[in-house]
Amino acid sequence: MKPLVLSILSLALLTGSGAKAQPTDVKYSNSFDEPENGWNKVMQLSNGNTFLFNFSKEGIEVTVYNQNRAFASKKVLQSKLWEPRKMKASVIEGLFEIDGKPVIFLQQLLDRTPTLFRIILDPNTGAMLKEENINELQRYAAGAAYAMAFGKVEEADFRVEKDPQSDCYAIVNFNSFAEESSNRIEIVHYNGSHKEINRANYPSQGFKYINLIGLTVHSDKHIIACTYGFNTAASGGKDSRVIVSKLNAGDTTFQNKQLGNTDDFKNTEAVMQYNPGTGLIQLLTLTLGKTKGRGFSPATTTYYGTLFTTIDPETLFIINSKPCGSAYADATAKSAYGFSKGFHGMPQNMVINPDNSTTVLSEEMTLDMLVSSQGAVSYRTHLNNIGIADYDAKGNEVSGTMVPKEQMANGKIDPLYIYNKSKGFWSFRGAQMFGYTMGAIHNNAFLSYDYVTTPDGRYVIFNDYPENIERKAEQKYNKLKQVVAISESNTMCYKLNNGKAEEFYLFGAPKDDDYSKFCYVESSHYNPKTKTYATLMVDRDGRKKVAKVAWVQFK
Repeated sequence: MKPLVLSILSLALLTGSGAKAQPTDVKYSNSFDEPENGWNKVMQLSNGNTFLFNFSKEGIEVTVYNQNRAFASKKVLQSKLWEPRKMKASVIEGLFEIDGKPVIFLQQLLDRTPTLFRIILDPNTGAMLKEENINELQRYAAGAAYAMAFGKVEEADFRVEKDPQSDCYAIVNFNSFAEESSNRIEIVHYNGSHKEINRANYPSQGFKYINLIGLTVHSDKHIIACTYGFNTAASGGKDSRVIVSKLNAGDTTFQNKQLGNTDDFKNTEAVMQYNPGTGLIQLLTLTLGKTKGRGFSPATTTYYGTLFTTIDPETLFIINSKPCGSAYADATAKSAYGFSKGFHGMPQNMVINPDNSTTVLSEEMTLDMLVSSQGAVSYRTHLNNIGIADYDAKGNEVSGTMVPKEQMANGKIDPLYIYNKSKGFWSFRGAQMFGYTMGAIHNNAFLSYDYVTTPDGRYVIFNDYPENIERKAEQKYNKLKQVVAISESNTMCYKLNNGKAEEFYLFGAPKDDDYSKFCYVESSHYNPKTKTYATLMVDRDGRKKVAKVAWVQFK
């Protein structure tokens, strides 16, 4: 009986007949030329101002809009510490509001040395208040590039995690070329005034290789780290383990807990969040299973085992641990949309909702590897149907659904990229490019989806073709056209609430085929305090395109 119940509930969620009226209020900035180079990000501050960032070789362009959505200021930030012309090869490790001010964590490779900068801006004008070189890792020696390309040595890197409940944060310094395993990971804990609380090296615990895969910051009290430790046949065996560790303020050593059911895990990644309602840590792990091809097709699908684990942050005691699935999305795929193979998505993010429930967001992903007649290799990633799964405090799936989507991105897209986007992380590493132009890379920022949860409803947002909306209304779900040409798409929104779904054009329905409104999904930012979704959008009328910042107020 259980599969039948799932099918009935899922069918009720997404039974509809085309796009409905727009249940939102939208305000727009004055129009400007579409920024076609670099990376764009919108940030809403607690003082009511909105920042639009454009990171390019010209520097960091900052446009400020006031509380009334009117233009207030524009600055182009330059520096003698970091190099704007190297922005394409830079990494934005995080973009956060700390102490009421926008703070950019920027990584660059200068003189073969990975370097991290902290840039603090004025919250009213966007001017640079302070910039610092806060850390440098070991300089790459001759042969380092070969070791990373062919010797499976990780790139030296930084990672920044902020506490959602306070202004405290932590920086991880990952020195992959350190000779001793226990010197490869250093974690530094900061308060909201950017003062160091603590720092310590992470112990290797008998493993040759340690990758940090999760981190939570708990005010100025402690941090919780999650790592994946493993050995190889050449380094003493093939042991592996997921480890959870705690570093209290003032301590110089970590408390460690190895998860007993992870001894056979392969390459593993994770999302780790603190749930303030339950007071527990929630860990979602993805461990590599198998990669399967499709005959003579260039498409391959990588399968991951997923595990939902709940941890007591005080004792590191494992409360429960169980496989994470998408039963409701699978039932919806079969019963509501007629997809006989069901739903097979990969988790992309774990979200703690305002009511302290948990939602796991998934997406079906398929990778194409293309080889030209000259031997050049390029990749494409298909970003398809969306899965939404809701879990209770014990890790049981209690509801969910699926939303049909067909998109294609250029290059390789890494798992959990939606989670990284939510922190303001940006890097070309996240979408590895082989043989593609800057224009092709630029299009990827308009692809995939956003999930927004408010006290009044939940929303899924992505760019789609109007003809797909018509085909969905006609229940021709197997006939959806894959979104590739972004300028022909429009931003769609699905409101999921109380067992119903309402589909609508976020910025209004297009007048004809020569008119469209679509958003730069990667730029978007939701402010839960004002229930406002802000994004960079493009308004196209024929060949004429202008950009605007849009503020969407959900009713």
